[in-house]
Amino acid sequence: MFYQYLMNSITGKCPNCGLGKVFVNRFKMRDKCDNCDTYFIEKNGDNWFFLLFIDRAFFIFPVVVMLYLQFSAWPMVIGVCLSLFLFIYATKFRLGLSLAFDYYMRTKQQQGH
Repeated sequence: MFYQYLMNSITGKCPNCGLGKVFVNRFKMRDKCDNCDTYFIEKNGDNWFFLLFIDRAFFIFPVVVMLYLQFSAWPMVIGVCLSLFLFIYATKFRLGLSLAFDYYMRTKQQQGH
């Protein structure tokens, strides 16, 4: 189930039906699916935890490791610039991944009640 949500979300499709589009453009998500009317984010800020975790794990952690290992200035600048480029370039992936986690948690919570 989670794998289906994950694959649909990171490819820009609705995690529920797999037919509707998630994104308006690279940086903006739709409110709900055009096909099945599933709300992507039910409450404002629902997916902040997952997005925060993903951002820290993939982008901030490598910079901290470079600081800890005391990289010299140029490799550090190149690493930070590369990290920033990937941060912007991977926006759809990051948002899709956080949507998949959020939607999975919502469906589990609804099944539990």
